[in-house]
Amino acid sequence: MALPSTHVPAPIAARAGSVLSIPLGEIAGALHAIALDEKTRCATYELLVANETPNPLATFAYASETPRLGNLITWNAIVVPPYSAIAITVDVALPRRGSAPRVVAELHGEEAQLTLDADPPNRHARGLARRATLLASALFLLALGGASVAGTKTQVFALGAPETVRAGSPFSVAYALGHATDAEYSVETPDGMQVRRGKLEPGSGAFTLRLPTAPLSSGYDVSIMAHGRFGSDARTTHVVALGTETKPAGRPAPVARLDDVALENDSVKGGDPIAIDYRANSRTGSVRLIDELGTVRAEALLRSDGRSVLVAPYVDADQDFRVVIDVEHGSGHAQAEVPVRVLRSLPDSVARSDAPRTGAGVPVVVGENAQPGNSATVDASADNAPFAVAPVQAAGQSIVVAIVRHEPDLHVALMGSSGTELVGQDVAADETSIALAAPEHPPTGRMAIVATFTKGFGQETVIRPITLTTR
Repeated sequence: MALPSTHVPAPIAARAGSVLSIPLGEIAGALHAIALDEKTRCATYELLVANETPNPLATFAYASETPRLGNLITWNAIVVPPYSAIAITVDVALPRRGSAPRVVAELHGEEAQLTLDADPPNRHARGLARRATLLASALFLLALGGASVAGTKTQVFALGAPETVRAGSPFSVAYALGHATDAEYSVETPDGMQVRRGKLEPGSGAFTLRLPTAPLSSGYDVSIMAHGRFGSDARTTHVVALGTETKPAGRPAPVARLDDVALENDSVKGGDPIAIDYRANSRTGSVRLIDELGTVRAEALLRSDGRSVLVAPYVDADQDFRVVIDVEHGSGHAQAEVPVRVLRSLPDSVARSDAPRTGAGVPVVVGENAQPGNSATVDASADNAPFAVAPVQAAGQSIVVAIVRHEPDLHVALMGSSGTELVGQDVAADETSIALAAPEHPPTGRMAIVATFTKGFGQETVIRPITLTTR
C-alpha cells in the first residue's frame, strides 16, 4: 500500500540515505529522527542498514558532544551479518537548553567505511509520519539484495570505538571477525605497557571497556587479534581517555581600594608640611604633589597608619597644586586626588639676605625691535623672583627676560601648557638679560616662563604666565 503524499508532513519526510559500492558488493544506510518526547527530553532515531557483502558489517551510532565533566556519550554497537539488513532505533538524551547534539552512525566493513548524519528531531513527528517513515524504510531495504561467495581467510573485518572517552567510565567496543576460531583483545599505552586483556567470542559482537582513571588525558591502543585455521589477523584503534583533573575555580582579581582621602589643611605655606589622611588596602603606592604644569614637586610612600606627609615647596606667588594618591594591590589599581593651595613664603635665609626686594621696577622691552615707548615695566622685586618678564609678548619675536638676581644653575625656559620646554637657555653669571625666541604660531593653552635653580639640597622653580599675541 502507498499512503497519499498529503498525509505525510514535509518536515519529517525520510531522506534517501547513502549507498556505497565496493568490489565485494554494496553497503547502504540511512539515519533520521522519528520521535521526540518533550517530557523526558529524549529523541528517538531510526537507523537502517543493508549489507550486500559476504562479510559482517560493524555499525556504531552515537551522539557526538564536546566532552565535559558530567557528559555521557551515547554509543550503540550493532553487527550486521552478511547479506542482511537491520532497522533499529537509537534513543538520545537532549539537553535542557541549547541545540540538540549531532547524531552520527558509522558503518565499518573490510574495505569500506560510511558515515551518516541525522537531522535534528522534529517536534511534530507523530503517528502517521512514523508509519510513513517505516514504509519508506521497508522500500529502502527491499531495494537491496544479492549474493556472493564468502572467502575463507581469517580476518578482523571491523573494529570501532569512540575517539574520546571519560577515564573510568564504561564504553562499548564493537568488532566483526571472519572465519576465526578464537579471538582476544588488549589495551596498551603508547609505550607498550598492557593495561587490559581478555578473550572474545568468534564472529561478531561488542564488549565493554573501562580505561584507568588518571588526572591527565592519556591515549590507549585497543587491539583485536583473531586466529583461525587459515591464519591470523589483527586490527588496532586509538582511544583518548580524558583526564579527571578539573581546573580550580578562578579567584577574583584583586581590587585596590582607596577611601576617605582628606587633607589636614587645604592651604599651607611654602616649607610647611602637607598631611594627607587616607584608607587603603595596600601599602604599595605613592603620594605625589604636582604643580600646575604637571611637575612632581614632592613625593612620599604610603604608610600602614593611613597618613603621609609632604613638604610644600617655596613659591614666590600663591599657586594651586594637587595631591595624587596611587594604590596598587596585585593587578588592581586605584587613584584619588585632592587640591591644595601653597601660599607664598620665603625661607628665612632668603628673607634675611641682602637681595633687593623693593625699589623701582625693572624695564623690560617687548620685542627686540620695540621702541622705548612700547616698553613695559614689571616690578620684579615685589616677590623676590630671580627674573622679570612682561606678561604680554608678541608671537614670532624674542622674549626678553631680565635677570634680577643670579642663582646657582639658573635655567630659564618657555614652557607650553603640556609642560614641554619650547625653548630654554642657561644663564651665565655675567648676563643681565636673555632673549628667548617666541614661536610664530604659538600652541593653544597657557604658556609660561619658568626658571629653575638650585636651592640648598633641592631645586626651586619660579613660574610666570605670559600671553603671546599675534599681529
